[in-house]
Amino acid sequence: MSRPLRIKKMSLYNALSRYYATTSVHKRGHQQEFYRVCVIQRHPVAQKMMDEITTVDIAAYRDFRLSQINVRTGRNISGNTVRLELALLSSLYNLARVEWGTCRTNPVELVRKPKVAGGRDRRLTSQEERRLSRYFREQNPELYTIFHLAIETAMRQGEILSLRWEHIDIQHGVAHLPHTKNGSTRDVPLSRKARRLLQDLDMAMTGPGPVFNYT
Repeated sequence: MSRPLRIKKMSLYNALSRYYATTSVHKRGHQQEFYRVCVIQRHPVAQKMMDEITTVDIAAYRDFRLSQINVRTGRNISGNTVRLELALLSSLYNLARVEWGTCRTNPVELVRKPKVAGGRDRRLTSQEERRLSRYFREQNPELYTIFHLAIETAMRQGEILSLRWEHIDIQHGVAHLPHTKNGSTRDVPLSRKARRLLQDLDMAMTGPGPVFNYT
């Protein structure tokens, strides 16, 4: 009977540095990811070994970040900012588990993600969501995908319709928005369902260009 492979000891700090040098630099929007790496490395959790970090540690990091003040806006760090940092950590753990042998599990997966703030006062009920989903699936597959991307990512309609394949990193679960409503750029984390939806569309694509045919 074979023994389980011994875990290689590596601190989260060093793992983040390695991840940025080998993976992040090849991503679109790697400058933003460099900032996220630096932010996480400044937190005490980065000094722990990867295999010793638990869901409790990740949840504590999440809550700490949400309690911090953004010096530029004077407001608390946004939920979307923290979601992107957690998405980075989750991607790192998935890679380290499979290719580096520095952990056996991904403690980020089970941790609740912060809610994304928005100006919407009302959400669809489960019944409304199912009814609209069924309608769009029957009428138009693209509208079905647009509908569910809006639910999964909280992106605005214009942001979804302006998505381009060259700005989407399905493997690492990030959509880069080079032109947002307020004139800045931002990265949007993609849930597993959002990635599956885009992968289904991507099967018919042969190169860069708009994801959707709507304007």
